[in-house]
Amino acid sequence: MRRTLLVSFILTGLATTASGQIPATLRLTADEAVRLALEHNPDLKADRLDPQISDTRIAVAAGAFKPSFNTNVLHNSQLLPPAGFLTPAPTQNDVVTSGAGLSQRLPWLGTAYNVSWSATHTDSNSFLNSYNPQLQSGLSINLSQPLLRDFFIDTARQQLLTSRTNRDIADTRLRESVVRMVANVKAAYWNLVAAKGNVEARQKALDLAQELARVNKAKVDVGQSPPLDLVSAQAEAAADEEQLIVAQTAVKQSEDRLRLLILDTTERDAWTVNIEPIDPPPAGIASPDLDAAVANAVRDRADLARARKDIENSQTGVTYAGNQRLPDVRVNASYQASGLGGTQVLRSPGFPGAIVGSGTVTGFGSVLGQIFGRDYPTWSVGLSVSYPIGQSADEANYVRARLETAQARQRLTSAEARVIQQVRDAGWKIEMNAKRILTTRAARELAEQRTDAEQKRLDVGLSTSFLVIQAQRDLAQAKTNELGAILAYDLALVDFESLQEAGPAGSAPPVVATSAQSPARP
Repeated sequence: MRRTLLVSFILTGLATTASGQIPATLRLTADEAVRLALEHNPDLKADRLDPQISDTRIAVAAGAFKPSFNTNVLHNSQLLPPAGFLTPAPTQNDVVTSGAGLSQRLPWLGTAYNVSWSATHTDSNSFLNSYNPQLQSGLSINLSQPLLRDFFIDTARQQLLTSRTNRDIADTRLRESVVRMVANVKAAYWNLVAAKGNVEARQKALDLAQELARVNKAKVDVGQSPPLDLVSAQAEAAADEEQLIVAQTAVKQSEDRLRLLILDTTERDAWTVNIEPIDPPPAGIASPDLDAAVANAVRDRADLARARKDIENSQTGVTYAGNQRLPDVRVNASYQASGLGGTQVLRSPGFPGAIVGSGTVTGFGSVLGQIFGRDYPTWSVGLSVSYPIGQSADEANYVRARLETAQARQRLTSAEARVIQQVRDAGWKIEMNAKRILTTRAARELAEQRTDAEQKRLDVGLSTSFLVIQAQRDLAQAKTNELGAILAYDLALVDFESLQEAGPAGSAPPVVATSAQSPARP
């Protein structure tokens, strides 16, 4: 549905077919071609996944701070042989142990904790036990707090910071891809406009050559002109026809390049649709504001934004490496509480005393009450210090991180200089090609006047077929030169706009081949 609405919007004056497919002719403005590319281009669709992939990397890094829950249940049955005078008979122990725990590394101050709880149910025929069955439970809390190393930053927090910065870098890459795609689409669009204009110019040149050949044939037939004039005119017509064939093929190639950028090429109809650009080339001669453009580029260029983010990553590395040089001083604290219960074993006087029966039953709830009532607590607090003697790897890592940061800053400075040069160069090309348009337009108008004058002189016998052919040839060349200047101007405008937001693309649609090739794009 979205695709059908978009196609119906961009078709000016033409409706889609009943099946909703792309019609045979697609009339497009430059802006509409850009919209289609943003909708259908597969390379751009792939690039849009990069920020989502970076989001998953952030989630992986943040996972280091998620709490971890664990639990276990174990049943152990054991029959011990009579190994001593305290165990004169085989001893049978059936033990069921269960436990649960929670551990987490906090994203602040490097704190880590672990909380665990355990419960044990023991059935035994050992006369040494005071309870049978016996219930035991325990609660353990451990806390580790770094005071110097890993206090402000540690490996997990460094990775999280870096992954978040890389997420911003992914955004700049996507923005750069969009800018380059827009530039490539506009360049392909104006290439197609120029190619079609070249076909029109070659067709007019062929028409003039064929008309001269027809007139010369009539004159030769009545004996007013020598046969050589007819041969010369026919040779010129053949050469113009060959140029027309080349120009028509260039149109097909330009259409294919534009199709590849703006249409869903998985549909076979996309390769047969005729693309008709309806926007004329920009008529006004722009005077670019180089100072404003340079300021915009230095502030907004995606590659410079990535370079600044790289410096952020390097600075994070410096902070981490500097922290790792500090002694590892940690406060470790733990608390344990235990409870005991079950069915009390009654014994006769003496040691160890014979089992004479069962006494008080202490239930599991009472055992838990002993734990949380702190009946049997155990506390421990300690301080640990670790520091390497002599030159450590952490010192070398810190020096390396600082050098890499300084290197990244120098590269940013160099990149900013290249950006300024690229934007200024694009501005100079706009001015140059604007002047070329004026001069080639004047040359084309003069060539038209000369051709018309030579044709009139030939009609009254004051000129020759050779001069008329030469004038027609010069007119065709002048039209080609004007088209090349207009195309170069259009492409310079595209470059000037895109270079303020993204670096030069690795490849761009080639300029339509003409006999007077315009200057290559940077």
